[in-house]
Amino acid sequence: MWAQKYWTLEECINTAIKNNLTVRQRELATRAAQNDVLQSKLAILPSFNGQITNNWNVGFAINPLTNAADPNATFRNNAMGVSTNMNLFNGFQQTNTIRQQQSNARAARFDEQSTQNNIALQVSNAFLQTLMNNEIFESRKLQVEATRSQLARQQKMYELGGVNKSRLLQLKAQLANEEMQYITAENALQQSYLTLWQTMNVVPDTLNKVRKPEFDAGKIEQESQSSRQIYETFLQNSPEVKAAKERLRSSQYGEYIAKGARSPRISFNAGINSFYTTQNRRGVGTPTTLLVPFGLDINNQPVFRPVLQYSELETVPFSTQFDQNLGRNYGFNMSIPIFNGWQVNNAVMRSKINRMTAELNEQQIKQDAYRNVNQAYLDFKSAWKRYEANVQNLDASKESYQLAETQYNLGALSVNEYLTTKNTWLQAETNYLQAKYELLFRRKVLDFYLGKELTQ
Repeated sequence: MWAQKYWTLEECINTAIKNNLTVRQRELATRAAQNDVLQSKLAILPSFNGQITNNWNVGFAINPLTNAADPNATFRNNAMGVSTNMNLFNGFQQTNTIRQQQSNARAARFDEQSTQNNIALQVSNAFLQTLMNNEIFESRKLQVEATRSQLARQQKMYELGGVNKSRLLQLKAQLANEEMQYITAENALQQSYLTLWQTMNVVPDTLNKVRKPEFDAGKIEQESQSSRQIYETFLQNSPEVKAAKERLRSSQYGEYIAKGARSPRISFNAGINSFYTTQNRRGVGTPTTLLVPFGLDINNQPVFRPVLQYSELETVPFSTQFDQNLGRNYGFNMSIPIFNGWQVNNAVMRSKINRMTAELNEQQIKQDAYRNVNQAYLDFKSAWKRYEANVQNLDASKESYQLAETQYNLGALSVNEYLTTKNTWLQAETNYLQAKYELLFRRKVLDFYLGKELTQ
């Protein structure tokens, strides 16, 4: 059998952040952005590639050794080589790309923090709602038990002829009404627990309960800062605002990258290669010398040249050909953009539009933050006033109920007056609990904008 677990607010927030799918997606987005930063840095390094080929040629082909056409050739070629290429200057595009990717990575990280903060605020609201409904439920439970005891006493007095039946029936009606309120409070508590577990993305379990933290609405301090001061603090700490600033910076680097395409490009390249072919053959053994005519002299007489003739031929070995055919190349290239279908200018224009969009987005986020902070500040002040009024109302209603209960037990107060006083007290207690937890939540919202820990 599973043991009962009591969840603290900190445990609820940490579990919700751990299980939330949006947070996990933000984490993956951050990792992807960090990988893009690494790739942009590695792109500065020179490229280095190797190539190996093995080809068979049958029929008409070009002899790779003599570069002569052969209509009926059968031979094999092998070629191999390595090459490198490095950009020396491209309008600082690579440097600006690194800076742009770094800004994107920081923005992704701030998005992740923002999502975590919003989840923490949602969990805090659900947690406090559960605590409020639990207190209302416990209060209704005690009231039902007290009314049942009182009804039992009145029942005995009625049987002894001490009270009339109308008085007894009114108490029964009051008990039925309080039992209905008790059921309503129980349903509200179960619903708030369900909302909390769903926000945390955990399986609902009736054994799981929340642990009441060590805070009291009566100890909440008034906010000494103005709404403008809170707003300025939020701008400095808010991950939403920081993410918008990083995206604006990224768009500015994007504009630099687009303008860099107008600049000349200088690159360095080098390579080394060699080849082997079965067409490269040499004689074996002792050659004989033949005189082969190859032209005529001024007297129109044939001119002969000596040619060595071998009785047997073999393919020149691979290692020998590799050394003989080894070639190297290196050089510098400069490319100057002149006209490319207006692509560069269009890219520059798009980058400017992206930058202006990012500026407007940053301004929008700041405007939304200003409205939200002012609304949160006003809500806190209003909640404070409602709480103070409900404390006074509860104290007065409770004292009035205690006096009415004493008078009722002594027979000096009618049952209608007694029940009216009692219901007024019950409503005052409900209003007090609602005002208390609303004040606690409004304090959490202000703490959120001030960058404070919500678990404190």
